[in-house]
Amino acid sequence: MRTPTDTALRRSLRWFTLGSGPLKRGSDRLQVAGRLVVVLALLAAPPLAVAATTVTTAQLEALAEEEAAERSRVDAVLLEDAPEAAGSGYGGQEPVKVPTRAVWPVPGGAERQGVVLVRPHTAAGTVVPAWVNRDGNVVSAPLDRSRTDSSAMTIGAVILLGVPLAAWTLYALLCAALDAHRERRWAQGWAAVEPEWVTRLL
Repeated sequence: MRTPTDTALRRSLRWFTLGSGPLKRGSDRLQVAGRLVVVLALLAAPPLAVAATTVTTAQLEALAEEEAAERSRVDAVLLEDAPEAAGSGYGGQEPVKVPTRAVWPVPGGAERQGVVLVRPHTAAGTVVPAWVNRDGNVVSAPLDRSRTDSSAMTIGAVILLGVPLAAWTLYALLCAALDAHRERRWAQGWAAVEPEWVTRLL
C-alpha cells in the first residue's frame, strides 16, 4: 500500500525528471541534466566556501606575519598644516585623510621627509603615527586579524552564493534555449499536419 509520503515523493521525482516513457524528448533529458547541475552546485557550494575561507585565511595570516616583520611604526611630525579635503564642498563629505608633508626617523638615527596621510586641517607640528618599511619609506599598516578574517569571510560568502547563482543562471539560459527549440519543432510539426487536417475538415 502506498503511503501519502511515498506518493508525494514519486510525484516530486517525476516532476524533477520531467516524466519518463517514449514521449520524453532529448531536450527534456538535457533539461534534467541542467537541474542535476543546479542541485550539485547547491550541495557543493558550502564545502567549497569553507575550503576557500580556510585557504584564504592561511594565506592572509602568512602575509600579515611577513608585513609585521618588515614594517615598523614611527612618529611622524607634520611640516605643514594639512589641507582641506578635495571636494569637501559637495554634500559636506570629506575623505578620511589627506596627504601632508612630514618628517620621521629612519634606522641609523637619520630623518626622512615625505608625505603621510592625516585628517584634514591637522596643524603643523602635530605628531602622527606612520608605518615605514626597512628602507624608511612610508607604507600601509600591516594586515591585522580583523582584516584577514573579513577578507576570508567575504571570499567564502561570494563562493557560497555565487556558485549556486551561476548554476541557476546557466540553467535559466538553457531552459530559454530549449523552450525556443521546442516551439520551433512544434511549429514545424504543425505546418506539416495542418494542410491534411484542414482538408479533412472541409
